[in-house]
Amino acid sequence: MQTSGAPVDDALSGLFRTALAHAGAPLSEAYRRLREDSRCISAPAIGLYGRRVAVPGDADEGWWKMISIRDEIFVAISECRYARARTECVPPEGFVEFHYLVTGPAHVGVDGDDADSVQVEAPNFIVCHQGAGLPYQITCPQGPRRALGLYVSSRYFARLVDALGVEGEAIRGRLAAVKDDELYNVQMRLTLDALQAIEQLLASAHEGVRELLFVEAKCMEILYASVGVWADSLRHGAPDGILSSRDLMLMERARMMIDADLQKSMTIPDLARAVGTNASKLKRAFKFLHGVTVFEYSLRRRMHEALRLLADERQSVGQVAAAVGYQHQTSFTTSFRDFYGFAPKDARQLRGADRANAGG
Repeated sequence: MQTSGAPVDDALSGLFRTALAHAGAPLSEAYRRLREDSRCISAPAIGLYGRRVAVPGDADEGWWKMISIRDEIFVAISECRYARARTECVPPEGFVEFHYLVTGPAHVGVDGDDADSVQVEAPNFIVCHQGAGLPYQITCPQGPRRALGLYVSSRYFARLVDALGVEGEAIRGRLAAVKDDELYNVQMRLTLDALQAIEQLLASAHEGVRELLFVEAKCMEILYASVGVWADSLRHGAPDGILSSRDLMLMERARMMIDADLQKSMTIPDLARAVGTNASKLKRAFKFLHGVTVFEYSLRRRMHEALRLLADERQSVGQVAAAVGYQHQTSFTTSFRDFYGFAPKDARQLRGADRANAGG
């Protein structure tokens, strides 16, 4: 990853840190540059500022709406349809991150490697806190993405947890246990009220300072509901986890092995032995990081590759079925139709942007 002077290709393949600052930039620097932009809308008296940022690319790929609440909570709203996968490095800044993904998977991996997947399907959300010495990568693949991210400063979050008193002790303990080379990561179910607040926020028609005020109000509602769910889940012994950089690398190795040979379907024990872990840990950690099972991830990759071979390589349905590990063309046709909503023969009519707009 470059740390300064990002070339055009970085902007086209990166996310909002890269678009506003440069590849590898801290989130705080990206928002500082946002604040200095003449197009930024601000309410200095109450510490709010932000604006909509177009996704850089060759075509209209949507936008990110970025708003700061007193530089203590950074809000990033994504309404995008990416024409290509986008990746950027996330340096450690001490944030407690809350991610709500309404449409489209995301991937997380250690810096310098391709990404491990973290997919969260509504009404779930993910809480993430990285150790002080663990940069990681966020990768959003080609296709639609509709999401909300709240990046809460350690200072603000400490005050929040203190205000909760006894209820916040379990959260404080979990985060205190995160070592410099570890990533805390937990998925939980949203309450109905929080889910409705997220939908209202994403559908907001407010503009100017009114929008800043609306976003602040809704984000506080979502944040406090999420912290309540988190505290309740810990009190009732719900599973969460702390993953080391080695764990992330092993899951990345497993993902790469799946990607490397889509014709081959390895069993869980075989895949675990191949990457140097045990089957039980592989199943738990892979599902924890990806939000999907090994089988579900493999299916998604096979379908994406099948679409590429049909639309770009113009291969026959029979050739594509064999290339992605199906012995029978009829089974492949059924799986493809279930995944995308149209038949493989129709995929050959798709090109470029049409592929990005396809389902799945």
